[in-house]
Amino acid sequence: TGERQLAPDLSGIHPGHLERYFFAAGQVRGSVLDAACGCGYGSKIMQDSGAMVTGIDLEKDAIAYARQHYPGPEYILADVSTYRGAYDWVVSLETVEHLPKPGLALRRFRESKHLVVSTPNQENYPFNAAKFMGDTYPHIRHYTPLELEHLLNESGWKVTGRFCQIEKRTPVVEGTDGMFLVYVCK
Repeated sequence: TGERQLAPDLSGIHPGHLERYFFAAGQVRGSVLDAACGCGYGSKIMQDSGAMVTGIDLEKDAIAYARQHYPGPEYILADVSTYRGAYDWVVSLETVEHLPKPGLALRRFRESKHLVVSTPNQENYPFNAAKFMGDTYPHIRHYTPLELEHLLNESGWKVTGRFCQIEKRTPVVEGTDGMFLVYVCK
């Protein structure tokens, strides 16, 4: 898959992906669902900062890799659009842009109390389908800040914090004018 981060330790993971998980780790407490956890590095980051993490992904190989290289969290083979479970937090980073019906997953996540979600910002990282051709799970679209807020509201979430990454490798900061949007909801 073109977009998945696959490395046996954090030194091989793209810094921008790490920054989003470091941000999430600073937000979450208690039980956490890492929805679309991939190879598990983000689940491990959050677990290491004190949360009790369950990572889910729909790829059997990703779950096996996570269990081998990033032990600690519980890893379950599951689809974010159909998985059910109640947690203190759901962290769903770089997921909604891949889903044909993201509202299905976001409404399922409502069984939990809080959400951290990230996606490319259409205003500063315009969607180009050709860029994602060949990916197993290509991007279907990107969201403007207003579109993401509308999607979250329609799915039962209230946005309580609007953050972004200005560029791919930078830390998450307040605001919505970056390449990636990171919203905190309840």
